[in-house]
Amino acid sequence: MFNYLFIAITGIYFVIILLLFIGLFFPNRERTSNRYRVSVVIAARNEEANIGTLLSELVQQTYPTELIEIIIANDGSEDRTGEIIDDFARKYSHIKHVTTTLDTETGLKAKKNALNQGIRRSTGEIILSTDADCHVQPTWVETMVSYFTEPVGMVVGFSQLGKPGIHDSLFEKLQALDFLSLMAAAQGSLNLGWPLAASGQNIGYRKVAFEAVGGFDKIKTRISGDDVLLLQLIRKYTPWQIRFVPDPAAFNWTEAEKTLASFLSQRKRWASNGSYQFKLNRGFFIFILWVFLINAIVIIGTPSYVLMSGTITVPLICLAAKLVIEFLITFKGAVVYQRLDLLKYFPLWSILQMPYILFAGIFGTLGHFVWKDRRYFQESTTFRVAS
Repeated sequence: MFNYLFIAITGIYFVIILLLFIGLFFPNRERTSNRYRVSVVIAARNEEANIGTLLSELVQQTYPTELIEIIIANDGSEDRTGEIIDDFARKYSHIKHVTTTLDTETGLKAKKNALNQGIRRSTGEIILSTDADCHVQPTWVETMVSYFTEPVGMVVGFSQLGKPGIHDSLFEKLQALDFLSLMAAAQGSLNLGWPLAASGQNIGYRKVAFEAVGGFDKIKTRISGDDVLLLQLIRKYTPWQIRFVPDPAAFNWTEAEKTLASFLSQRKRWASNGSYQFKLNRGFFIFILWVFLINAIVIIGTPSYVLMSGTITVPLICLAAKLVIEFLITFKGAVVYQRLDLLKYFPLWSILQMPYILFAGIFGTLGHFVWKDRRYFQESTTFRVAS
């Protein structure tokens, strides 16, 4: 029976990832020349080291300046973030500094509260967003907007950790490969018309689509989710299509986490909404569950299998199948995102990712992590911030 369990879990996982891999080959070329008014809305908390660079990049966009407004929602920063935003706002009339306040009416907190207050003050038809510690190219806005054809209500852009030519540590390179594989899976699913995930580092949506799902109201009890959960809301409750932007002219990048503790806290935060997907997209929930199961059966099930059967043949075959299909989708992603330099780290990453996925899956469900100098405790229906 143990044989069948190994084979069944591995076989289903192999088929799922194979489908996502095939999705990466689907065409995604339809573009528009429509010029929409765009609001770039960014939440920033204690970003004095990054916000100036990002604003410098945003004011150099190739998209017509008269059609762009840049709204920085200052989420209770305790450093010079506000001063830097004000300096730019004095020089550029299309930059707005929004100082966020506690919103007792919506009940939103943290990043979603900041984004919501920024969006409420926006005048654009299209909302584009990235993180305050990200870097954008001059062609970012123009390229993202070009994918908003008539039926499209949301677009997901690629973002990477680091970029070619930057000297990063081995730890940072491993994170970059890990994130690349996640983005490849997201693109494959979107190309197949089965949206799974997005990253707040590079995302855009029509304001009417945001309003059609009630903004963040349905997910206000979640600590994060301004990207993935919003995507699932638009998928479930509106007729709008969601597309991936594969054009390198829209690729963003940011730095990887510097310490193991910050990395694990980040991954716990990302995983904290996994169980909530049961409400929004049960297919996605099953996918997340299967990713957890395949890694659990390799790490936990293999020793038990060997003790019970005295052989390791079946676990090794299943592990080989797992590694092969993961390499295929990672390789294709590295080609699409022009990061073939990361592939040499695949053997080490493929082993290290298994225990970290188990860790993030278990402890992310518990919902305890640090984010932007605030400690959060996710509860079943709400969350609170530690004092």
